[in-house]
Amino acid sequence: ALSRAWAEHRGILASARLGDADEAARLLSGHIVGSRDRLVTSLANDRRGLRARGFAVVAA
Repeated sequence: ALSRAWAEHRGILASARLGDADEAARLLSGHIVGSRDRLVTSLANDRRGLRARGFAVVAA
C-alpha cells in the first residue's frame, strides 16, 4: 500500500512539473478517491478492534 501511495505521489508531481495541470488533477482526484475507499474498507475491517479501544466507526 505504501509503495502504491508513493508511486501515485510521484506521478502527480511529475505531471505538475511538466506543466500538465489536467493530468495532475486527474491523478490527484484518483488518488484521493482511492485512498478514501481503502481507508473506509480498513476501518470497516477493524471495527471490532477499534471499538474495543474506545473508537466508534460510523457509516457515512
